[in-house]
Amino acid sequence: MLENMQLWVYGTAAVIDTVMLFALVERHNWRAVTVWMLLLAMGVWCWHGGTFVRFLVDQSVGPLADPVRWLAMVSMAFGLMLMPSAALHGTCRLLRHGNFRIGPRVDLRMALCYLPLLLLLPMGRNLADDPKAKFLDLLASYHVMYAIWLCLVSGVTAYGLMHTGAESGDVRVRRFYHSLAASMVFIAVLTTAFVAIFPRFPAAASLLQTVVGVSPIIPVLLFAYFVMRFQLLPLILERTLVYGAVLIGIMLFHAIVLQDAVSVVAKRYRLDLGVVEGMLALSIILLYQPLRDRVTAALQSLVDPSSERRSDRRRLAVQLAARAGDAVPELLDWFTATMQHSFGTDLAAAWLCDPNGRIIHRAGSAELLNERQVAQLVAAMSTTGDQFISRYSAAEPDVLQVLDQLRAGAALRIQHADVSGLFLIGCRHWGQPPTDEDLHALSLLVEQFGVTLQNSQLQALQAAAEHRVFQQEKLSALGLLAGSLAHEIKNPLSSIKTITRVLAEELGPDSPYAEDLRMIGGEIDRLAASTSELLEAARPPRADCPAVPLAESLSPTLRLLQHLAREYKSTLQVTFPDETVILPLEQFSLREIVFNLVSNGLEAAGNGGMVQLVCRLESADLVIEVHDNGPGISADQRSRIFEPFFTTKPTGTGLGLFVVARRVRELGGTIECHSDPNQATVFQLRLPPNRSDETRVK
Repeated sequence: MLENMQLWVYGTAAVIDTVMLFALVERHNWRAVTVWMLLLAMGVWCWHGGTFVRFLVDQSVGPLADPVRWLAMVSMAFGLMLMPSAALHGTCRLLRHGNFRIGPRVDLRMALCYLPLLLLLPMGRNLADDPKAKFLDLLASYHVMYAIWLCLVSGVTAYGLMHTGAESGDVRVRRFYHSLAASMVFIAVLTTAFVAIFPRFPAAASLLQTVVGVSPIIPVLLFAYFVMRFQLLPLILERTLVYGAVLIGIMLFHAIVLQDAVSVVAKRYRLDLGVVEGMLALSIILLYQPLRDRVTAALQSLVDPSSERRSDRRRLAVQLAARAGDAVPELLDWFTATMQHSFGTDLAAAWLCDPNGRIIHRAGSAELLNERQVAQLVAAMSTTGDQFISRYSAAEPDVLQVLDQLRAGAALRIQHADVSGLFLIGCRHWGQPPTDEDLHALSLLVEQFGVTLQNSQLQALQAAAEHRVFQQEKLSALGLLAGSLAHEIKNPLSSIKTITRVLAEELGPDSPYAEDLRMIGGEIDRLAASTSELLEAARPPRADCPAVPLAESLSPTLRLLQHLAREYKSTLQVTFPDETVILPLEQFSLREIVFNLVSNGLEAAGNGGMVQLVCRLESADLVIEVHDNGPGISADQRSRIFEPFFTTKPTGTGLGLFVVARRVRELGGTIECHSDPNQATVFQLRLPPNRSDETRVK
């Protein structure tokens, strides 16, 4: 019964050792694995694997039994001597460099740690004397020597771990060092106790032997956890079940199919060939990567609980394709929140960038990274051509530091045509990062998201083009109405202008109303011109414009605006540059621009408000700014205020600012609006000296 229990325990330990050894040599763990770690894992694997084989062939007889027993015991001895040597190697690196992972290239002096392996030569001769004897009995003369060697190494290792852990500012690293030191001391004490009671109390020693034999797996598990973190437990459980199932399947196949065929050979050599076949087939599977991947995938499909999750992801793909018409910010917010919920992670964040790498949209926990860090991650993945990188595959230290700092599981690159960006996914419950299956599923979803974003942008461009066509159609219809409307308005205006001129002649130039009549006549001229020009679909700018001083050109309009300010009970302040600015601009267009902007500002400022008209020169450009302290304009409204027929007033036509923007373009200038709700609004007009003559200053 005890032997069967020991066989099961050592067999399980050997499978776990195999899983960890192959996991440590996988490519995504290379950055965190050093030679001494591999040697330590190999030593534990040789000890447990050799012990397992020794138990299997213990009762076998024949010409092959003794060589197999001898090889198994040599493997056991090699593992026992290699484990302390590798631990001492790692401790020397730790004491010298303060970190397990960082050190110089190759230090040949570290080979001195492996000098005890020279004892394998006399040990091998002792084991060859009687392979049928017990392993511990054959090496009884080495028990005390090995216990002393193990205690010295454990003491040095525990000191190095405690010393380095005390200087570490990371609580998790300090806890790992202390746990590892405690495990080394525990193994040394346990081994010493076993050596002490073995000669005197063999029965008690046999009970303790299994615990002592399995105990080396403790520091290896701790090291593997330190390297692979939360991937370790799922990896061991999954692969141990897979490899165990493979071994059981091979043995069953032997018992059902091959046993009769090989029975003759088995009787001749008196050896259970089922075990040999199973170990050989399992070794082939473990060593050949494609075969190992196929076997793992096949067995996972039988017990995979994630079929429902895959169905959810297929539904997500369908939903994502259906939302191609959503606006980009809304689509980004939905995708980020949905991915976090579907994959059950603690964080998700997304950033979209323009062609220059500047962030234009954010979603989720986007405040965790700044623009430089996002660009760094995107550049790292673009350089290597990776669609995603995880905390266990990042090669660059800076990238690894960013992911570790955020405790992020992986970063995925969003790239499709003109769409570029970054998607960050966190870890699941208990800090477990996304599995390889999750990362590949995420990669496909992120790629589809890039396609959907591209389609969304194309649909937005199409909608904008259709909107412009619709506006042009409305303007064309307005142009058809313009002729008759202009004819109907111009005739009454001509009559009013004639009456105004007659009144001015009758009252004479000395009348107190003479100036008002001249202003009325000027406004009649402006209204007549506006009637014709505002309703035209297009009008070429006038080329022959007389050069008029700025203050003189705007003087009639400003007098009218002062009257308007008094009606609104607001204050209008006007500031001209100290120099006399002479502009070869179209006076009508400039007056119309100023009148529309200032009148809108007075209306927005309301009772007790203030509007400022500031004119100044900047690098020969004329800059005109209209400030008002009204309620402000929202971002959505700001993006449309220069569109025709867009208005927020109940009785507005939506043509005022459209005409202003059009007149500014005709004058070769630009206009911008700066405003936010409950803040001052500023319209800034910049007119360059690119007309028939340049701006002149006297």
